[in-house]
Amino acid sequence: MNEQTANMKFTPSTDTLASRAKVAIVVPATNTVVQPEMELMRPPGVTNHVTRMVLPPRPYDDQAAYKLALETEKGNLEIALESVLVCEPHVVAHGHSIHSFRGDAKRALDEEKRLEDLCGIPFITPSRAVLAGLEAIGNPAKIAILTPYWPPADEMIRHFFEACGYEVVKTYGMKSVGPTAVARFTAEQIIAAFEEVDHHQAQALIHVGTNLPVSALTDFIEQKFGKPLIGVNVATYWWALRKIGILDSLPGMGILAQK
Repeated sequence: MNEQTANMKFTPSTDTLASRAKVAIVVPATNTVVQPEMELMRPPGVTNHVTRMVLPPRPYDDQAAYKLALETEKGNLEIALESVLVCEPHVVAHGHSIHSFRGDAKRALDEEKRLEDLCGIPFITPSRAVLAGLEAIGNPAKIAILTPYWPPADEMIRHFFEACGYEVVKTYGMKSVGPTAVARFTAEQIIAAFEEVDHHQAQALIHVGTNLPVSALTDFIEQKFGKPLIGVNVATYWWALRKIGILDSLPGMGILAQK
């Protein structure tokens, strides 16, 4: 964020269409799922305002380089924020999940605080939103996790949840061949992947990976497997609304969206 923007004070404001709130949403430039999914969840009197950040390519065909990228890559988040904070939103929802699952709960909390201090309004990171979602449904101890990623990313996410006190009974990565390919997984492929990751000990299913189109399938998946699903996009938007006092249910988006 440049010095001029960082020194400006943006007071959240309503307007004719945003009579209740404006939600700023930051997504990777390659992400084509977060924007339409969060628009489906948008309550009356709330408007969404999307900005895009450029991320370096992650080399899925070289697992050592892929792992290194997970640990070190940085997106242009602060630059993306410059172009959206000026519309005076009430909250920022980050539609990019993998970076927020580095480390443990303290690291995630520290990063959230850094971004909130930077923006001057609540900033919702996906990992913290998923943790809030798990707490809202009673903190099930044993979870199974679906991602579109490759093994190094799955292991990083497993470590995060284990460091937060959860028992990860199974993970399954769909091994997408690049970021835009994630959005091309069909509903049938996604449901089949949930069949792979479901485990008899799992008390809840988790989905990480914001470009995987899971949100509209939430009700079906919960009914099919008989357990709650905390999907990253639903959790992030749900928590963004709750953080600013909007308690509307989000129809069709599962058990969490009614909390």
